[in-house]
Amino acid sequence: MKSLAIVQATDLLKLKSKLLEMNKAGLNFENKPKEINPASIEKILSVESSEDNYEVGALVSIMQDYGCIQDKVKTHPMISDVVFLDDSHKLFNYFLKLIPALPDLVISPVYNDMFKQPDNQREKSSKVYLGVFVNRKVQVQTTSDSIHTGVLKHADSIGVFFEPSDDSDSLFITWHDIKKIIIPKEGKK
Repeated sequence: MKSLAIVQATDLLKLKSKLLEMNKAGLNFENKPKEINPASIEKILSVESSEDNYEVGALVSIMQDYGCIQDKVKTHPMISDVVFLDDSHKLFNYFLKLIPALPDLVISPVYNDMFKQPDNQREKSSKVYLGVFVNRKVQVQTTSDSIHTGVLKHADSIGVFFEPSDDSDSLFITWHDIKKIIIPKEGKK
């Protein structure tokens, strides 16, 4: 992320329209916009209340730098009132720390294409074929940080079938719920 944008509007439809206009102008969003209270924005930025009575606000991380953003925004009047912050702004780090704490802005599926990163920006996931570890003892750590020790009985594109070594019932754990699979080192013979 190179810049942040603070977007405010009088209603949710206008906020979504501003976000869409930003995307059409060529601004790439790093992730979903975060919902932020417009009253707190005015207080934090120490700006006077505008003539518009802003009811909704969003905090957006943008992949382009500030100079690039300014060039793209000049010709789009709808987004000219959006506040852009670069990493030299005194409040940049404050808003950056807020991003994980703020809820995602609820946006209809029509707008979801705005938040897809270009293919060259996405993290490439490493594909591991776990079939070679079937019938071997492993540890599975789930997203809830619980660790299950046992034998991996089956692995496919949906998840893993796992037999715990503590004689409890077998488990099927989906890939969504798996944080990592640990293959214990075998002792020297």
